[in-house]
Amino acid sequence: QHYKSITFIELVQMDDDSQFSQYLSELDSPNTEGYTFFTKNETDGYSLEIYRKYEEASGLYKYKSYGELKSIDTETVNAVYNDLEYRKKWDAYCADLHVISETSVLQNIYWRVAYPWPMSHRDYVFSRKSKIFEATENSPKRWCIIGKGDPSSCHEEVKGVIRVKDYEQTLALQPSKNGLGTKVFLYYFDNPGGALPTWVVNWAAKTGVPQFMKTLQSACEKFTSK
Repeated sequence: QHYKSITFIELVQMDDDSQFSQYLSELDSPNTEGYTFFTKNETDGYSLEIYRKYEEASGLYKYKSYGELKSIDTETVNAVYNDLEYRKKWDAYCADLHVISETSVLQNIYWRVAYPWPMSHRDYVFSRKSKIFEATENSPKRWCIIGKGDPSSCHEEVKGVIRVKDYEQTLALQPSKNGLGTKVFLYYFDNPGGALPTWVVNWAAKTGVPQFMKTLQSACEKFTSK
């Protein structure tokens, strides 16, 4: 099944489960048509395969990542991913992260990322919707969180920080078949702007997601022992 990247307006106006369901379908039936294999990582704690698709308009890639956190239950992964205050403690690149405003169905979030010197920091203003699908006879309990950058945000910009306006990240989760871990699907696109060479962007994509999985695993382990 094919799907197109959701726009910010579509995310805000979305009032049914169809978009969530399209992302969740990737957990059991990965759709990599049009994508090429990028990299693979395997450790005792997680496994990960990343595919990418070139986008002509930006000269950058969209990514699909399929993985498993082998010993972390899905409730914990979801809780850690959604806990913004906790992320500021375990994510060394997170300089700021907080909710600007929220309703019962939508969060508007500010996020500043500390890029390594000598690169400028980036910040994001994005909206996020989450949905929990309870277990049925044919599928386990599943979670989906869709995040999309707000290109028209009036949120005050910070001097020396580059505002990223073209951004999307969606996370889908469900228990592993053995019930001990969590299957993960991550769809993302990020146009960091500024004068970053393509090789830097590609290097960040190749190393950043595996590093994120490793750090997320550690954060989950510490979260359960809090």
